[in-house]
Amino acid sequence: MPRNLFTLLFGATFFVAIFMITLAQPNVGVNVLLPTRRPSIPTKRPSPPTKRPSIPTWRPNPPTRRPSPPTNRPTRRPISPTKRPTRRPSIPTFATRKPRSAKRPKPRPCSKTPKCSTTGPSLCVRSRSGKLCRRVANRCTLGKLNCRSKPRNNWIITPQQCCGKLKVGARAAKCIV
Repeated sequence: MPRNLFTLLFGATFFVAIFMITLAQPNVGVNVLLPTRRPSIPTKRPSPPTKRPSIPTWRPNPPTRRPSPPTNRPTRRPISPTKRPTRRPSIPTFATRKPRSAKRPKPRPCSKTPKCSTTGPSLCVRSRSGKLCRRVANRCTLGKLNCRSKPRNNWIITPQQCCGKLKVGARAAKCIV
């Protein structure tokens, strides 16, 4: 009995399999189990569907910050806590205009004359600080004195009373008056 049942089940399964193959491929005959015809390769590839560009959604622009007004203080980068400066930072300096110095005539270049004559009336000269006076032979020696002495152009002509009894070529002394 079990043998007949097995045969019956096998036959029924085989019949169902042939029936399914026949329905799946209607052009193929019932006696052929495997298909002999291959599907043809398409000659032209199907083009992918064209995608229309999507319309961007409108977003309002974010509000912009107004620029802060410029400051006179110089800006310094913040120092991170790990980096410590090895020396003290210098005091920030402000960009200021230099004050104009009093306009003085440019000094004449020193003359190449080797010697000045001692003729003519002697002159009394005062230092720029106004403390020292000196007597010189003439303008030529005054020019030489201004060229060679340090600071240059230190001596200017003053009235004779300031020198008092000083003699030509003597050391500078305190001015009278």
